[in-house]
Amino acid sequence: MASNLGRIVFVLVLIVKLVHCDSCFDGATTVQHDKYMEHQVFRKLRSSSLYTCASECLQSSRCLSFGFDQKRRNCFLNDKDSFNGNVVERTGFLFSDILHWPRSLSGPCSVVVCPGSFRCQVDRLGRATCVPEFLGCRQPPEVIDASKTYEGHYQGAVTTYTCKQDFTACHDKVTSICQSSGQWEKMTAGLCSQNVWHNPALDVKHPLPCRPSRAFRATVIGTPSQATRWNIWLWKDNDVPFLSEFRFVYHTSRHETVVNSRFNGLWDEHVIASVPLPMTVGQETEIQITLQKGVYGLEIDGASMYNLTERLPGGEPVSISIEGAVAVRLMAIR
Repeated sequence: MASNLGRIVFVLVLIVKLVHCDSCFDGATTVQHDKYMEHQVFRKLRSSSLYTCASECLQSSRCLSFGFDQKRRNCFLNDKDSFNGNVVERTGFLFSDILHWPRSLSGPCSVVVCPGSFRCQVDRLGRATCVPEFLGCRQPPEVIDASKTYEGHYQGAVTTYTCKQDFTACHDKVTSICQSSGQWEKMTAGLCSQNVWHNPALDVKHPLPCRPSRAFRATVIGTPSQATRWNIWLWKDNDVPFLSEFRFVYHTSRHETVVNSRFNGLWDEHVIASVPLPMTVGQETEIQITLQKGVYGLEIDGASMYNLTERLPGGEPVSISIEGAVAVRLMAIR
């Protein structure tokens, strides 16, 4: 008890000296207000003050700078200094390189030099020894077609992945946590899948996102370019669970919407919508195809054209393609 009390008195006296001795330490120029270093935190801990946070940094052979959250009293030890790390604006935070702080602030550790993977620790008797330092998880892994946000790579740090524009997340888990083993949690492969295509190529099978899906809405916005026909295909390998064909003039057909399916190379009997084809050559139109509870729905510019019960239950499509006389501006799968 007496030893602990002596250490507390020592730190308090030293802080008073630091604050009032400009020739010893200039805190005004050493500490940056409302600043924080991104991504380089290898250790996060509770700290009663900026000075105790600085002391923790001085005790670590790896710490080159530190941050202090004045509201939550959290201390962040960084493995880079301001010359090599990215210091950004963050209200309520203090930041400083450790280079300018006096080693005497670390108490008994001020005379101990630990190797690069160790930090100094003071026991209850006031003795300073070197103990292993957690090296962190390094930088979190990249995920294809995703950006990441993270505070650092200390144990318990969280990295959150966000799919890029025109991509959607295929799994509920979009975070990875830094483990005590020094490894980030493994992310499920194929987290992000493209679900929006701008000016998609014709006659190309575009994979449905997170395929296969028992429920989806496919939106195609395009402009018919000739008074012939154009089609939207939903594929499963070589089978066609759903085909929608828009015929202006095709053989004996005139302004018809036809739906059909093909399995094992054999077409089923096609169905013609009772409503004439509501399209105009040279005018943009919006097609929506949905699959809900085993029923395909087809809409043209918001008007329902036909509902077709799937002809092979469980034969969910895995890709979509468009062909014919049309210029497609956008295709999206939700």
